[in-house]
Amino acid sequence: MIVGILFGGTIYLSNLSDGATVEKAQGAKIGIVEANYDFGDVKYSGGNVTHAYKIKNEGTQDLVIANIFTSCMCTQAFFKKGDFKSESFGMKGHSSESAFKGVLKPKEEAEIVAVYDPTAHGPQGIGPIARTISFDTNDPDKPYVELGFAAVVAK
Repeated sequence: MIVGILFGGTIYLSNLSDGATVEKAQGAKIGIVEANYDFGDVKYSGGNVTHAYKIKNEGTQDLVIANIFTSCMCTQAFFKKGDFKSESFGMKGHSSESAFKGVLKPKEEAEIVAVYDPTAHGPQGIGPIARTISFDTNDPDKPYVELGFAAVVAK
């Protein structure tokens, strides 16, 4: 009994870590082409839908992207730069913290890709939804970024 409590407590405490540390850097500047996207009508049985948010380093120093999370377990997100694709990230508290850091050199571009599963909440999830993807940066003017999307899940 005590072993189970200690073991469970260890797992719980390990999920409270801060993830990757991001040091602010003068000269790092994130550019976001579109912070919000509307999928419109999404068929419940139509499979997952994705959207790629384009980001760019508009600064003179490396831009770091870390601690990517989604607002709901129905959504996954990943960082993509060229042929590189990071692991998938989910809802904070329901997926493990990651030490992942995506780095963009000045003028480089990448994408934060959102993948939404319209069946994740079952039939009671039919109707309007809004979700977010959040992450930290080393841009001193935008240390925390939220990207959003909306949809209407239809039968």
